[in-house]
Amino acid sequence: MMSNSNNNLKKWLKPRGYIHFDNKRSLKFAQKYVQDLENIKKHSFLPFLKYIKIKSSYLANENKTKSKERPIMYASHLDSHIYSWYSHQLSQHYEKFIQNNGIAECVLAYRSLGKCNIDFSKEVFDEIVCKAPCTVLTFDISGFFDNIDHKILKQAWCNILGVTELPLDHYKVYKSITKYSYVNLDSVFKELQIDREQLKEKKRICSFQEFRERVRGKGLVQTNKLNYGIPQGSPISAVLSNIFLIHFDELMQKHANQINGVYRRYCDDILWICPNDDVEIIKSLVIKEIYTMGGQLTINDKKTEISVFKIDNDKLIGTPALQYLGFTFDGQRRLIRSQTVGRYCRRMKTAVRFAGVAALNAGYSQLYRKSIYRKYSHLGNNNFIRYANRSAEIMASKEIRRQIRRHWKNLHKEIERINLK
Repeated sequence: MMSNSNNNLKKWLKPRGYIHFDNKRSLKFAQKYVQDLENIKKHSFLPFLKYIKIKSSYLANENKTKSKERPIMYASHLDSHIYSWYSHQLSQHYEKFIQNNGIAECVLAYRSLGKCNIDFSKEVFDEIVCKAPCTVLTFDISGFFDNIDHKILKQAWCNILGVTELPLDHYKVYKSITKYSYVNLDSVFKELQIDREQLKEKKRICSFQEFRERVRGKGLVQTNKLNYGIPQGSPISAVLSNIFLIHFDELMQKHANQINGVYRRYCDDILWICPNDDVEIIKSLVIKEIYTMGGQLTINDKKTEISVFKIDNDKLIGTPALQYLGFTFDGQRRLIRSQTVGRYCRRMKTAVRFAGVAALNAGYSQLYRKSIYRKYSHLGNNNFIRYANRSAEIMASKEIRRQIRRHWKNLHKEIERINLK
């Protein structure tokens, strides 16, 4: 069940820059370790380190910023190597399974498809044009990773391996990712009196003796005692989230084939294109089947959206405009979401202001432009403007080009404003 390909191992066993409860391991050591099934069966997994990632988004219609908290956990170095290797194996089995069961085209996230959200959005918009008049429904699964049912996950894990019981090494990995333990990052820093600036000088958070006495011994280690939930952020969590929903994807795709509809799922974002008469049936089907996935998963009603596409005077009109994977489509125009463009503008202005303060403090008469150009203009290689240009090209959208055509002028307007001050 396990390949001995060194090329595969080198591809998936990647060193990680953070510090943890263990030392970093060489790839040579990791290669040898993960290939020995006896090592995995006897391996003692260390607790994850947990922190809260806060994502802020600006609500233009309400003129305020909304913050969303997302718990992120990351594994120790050796544990990460194990999870990465088993993630690779499971991905190979998963790909074969979904190809054989006719659901390969409907699952988009966490797969090596050589495509990105731009391509996925374009394909959906093209399908709408072909199937109009039609209705598009989008759903969001609430607390996806936190509510993955362990029993259903285990059965799906067995199914893609083609076994009735998990092999002992796979079972050990399964137990570690479902009955996982974790330590809050702030708590361990406080207990060990570690300043974040000190991390640069440390090779690990603490010795194993300190871990036993001051971390585990003082009750900082918490364990997931529920029969659902896996940590978000581990190298294996992404593929497990797809494996978990295999039966759901099969049911959705089967129904899509019956009504000449389109079903797509990007992680916890679900999209349906269906005939207008099937809207209520699809809504009920999605809500019902998600609920049966262990009873912990639910559909977020506030994020469920319905867009009706009809042909009026030979023009395709979508009401309201569909929002999907960062883009909008109203039947005529394919655009980057206005919130995304607005976020770029705010960040650009903030970056220019900070550069101006830095130049002032350093006694310069003008701010340093090279870094600003690299991050916020077409002169950079990996930034929003480049992304927008690539989106416009793939979608053949003049409207997207119009969204950013003044970026150079606006950037220099902010720079001149700083220089005047």
